[in-house]
Amino acid sequence: MAEEFEEAVAGMGADAVRPDILLSAAPAPGRLAPHAHAITAEIGTDPELGTGRFVLLHDPSRPASWESDTRIVVYVEADIDAEMAEDQLLTDVGWTWLQECLAAVEAPYTALGGTVTAVRSTSFEALSARGHETSIQVRASWSPASLADLPEHFSAWIGLMELCAGLDPYYPDVTRIGEISS
Repeated sequence: MAEEFEEAVAGMGADAVRPDILLSAAPAPGRLAPHAHAITAEIGTDPELGTGRFVLLHDPSRPASWESDTRIVVYVEADIDAEMAEDQLLTDVGWTWLQECLAAVEAPYTALGGTVTAVRSTSFEALSARGHETSIQVRASWSPASLADLPEHFSAWIGLMELCAGLDPYYPDVTRIGEISS
């Protein structure tokens, strides 16, 4: 089983991510499942637009709440403008983005659950230079039908980060007209 898990992780598709999303290996939680893998992401570089975390858990004993032997846990946080943070529908929209990203990759899953949070903060005193900050946070987990579907689920997480950060769609083999150099 460990070999199947390692093969799935190796074929996840992390090497095909757009250049403005920087991925790094991260410590995986050790007590949640016998097999675990984690990746963190930084969206943009200056200024950083957001962050993310993708955790893959695999437990052959099939925990009842997972409804599967595999569980994916994701986190995305992206800066948003203050007006967007005031929108009462932002959390509903954030959840819809996740559902649309999962539907777009057409990979079956069960037991989807999570939260979307709109964050508004104001810094004071020694931190006052930070001023007002607003962001959206999406925390979710679901169970893919198979480890073989991992690349599609990973793509759904990448797509969610792109939507939350307001990035343009990324098509690696297509040059945009404004990007053609002479």
